[in-house]
Amino acid sequence: MTRLPDITEFAWPARFRYSYRWRLVGWLLEGHAYVREMMTRVWPRGIGRTLVLTERISEIPFVIRGLQVPPGSRILDVGSRWSALPLFLAAMGYRVAAVDLAPFPIQGGGADFVLADLRRPPFRNESFDAATVISTLEHVGLGWYDPRRAAEDDIQLMAGLRSLLRPNGTLFLTVPYGVPEEDRHQRAYNRERLQRATAGWVRDVERYAVRQGKAWREATEAEAAVTHSIPETRAVAMLVLRRAR
Repeated sequence: MTRLPDITEFAWPARFRYSYRWRLVGWLLEGHAYVREMMTRVWPRGIGRTLVLTERISEIPFVIRGLQVPPGSRILDVGSRWSALPLFLAAMGYRVAAVDLAPFPIQGGGADFVLADLRRPPFRNESFDAATVISTLEHVGLGWYDPRRAAEDDIQLMAGLRSLLRPNGTLFLTVPYGVPEEDRHQRAYNRERLQRATAGWVRDVERYAVRQGKAWREATEAEAAVTHSIPETRAVAMLVLRRAR
């Protein structure tokens, strides 16, 4: 029987942070959002949860407000499996190709969901008017979502995406920012690494946000640069990049 997806499987602007009475329980439930949610309901003393705001509270409005292409334009969303953004974009009238290494839990909804690795893109050059890479690049090449480990894969992916955009096409990029660290799940970018990743692009917009207490606020690059975003994102860089003619 096919199980309907649970909303806990999407990266919403608010999510639950879980704590476990025994560490082994957390290890066993890692990556099993639906089971974890059910266990929380039947065993509240063993699994605790706190509602927190994530970086999506800054990232999604950054994309929605910044899009300048008209409805009907083709948009490529990269790393769509855990994101509701392709559904938002489709609801706004865009023709969305949502790409991930894992299948999207919902079919239809106005977006085309494509199972592919964009290090070997299945699209023709200059196929898209815009692209969104939201909290995705930091996972590329670390072997978390696929077995491949390659330190430069994130930089090569960004270079390859330029060929998929039409001249003057825009790309929205967000990544964890701050002290340059990484764990098995994600890396945090500093200015040097981000400049390498965006080499060859024209940088039109550059914004930063940091977590402050329970909320997120806009910040300067200097504020974000001293933040630790490993193991949990506490600062983000948000860029609008453009492919030059």
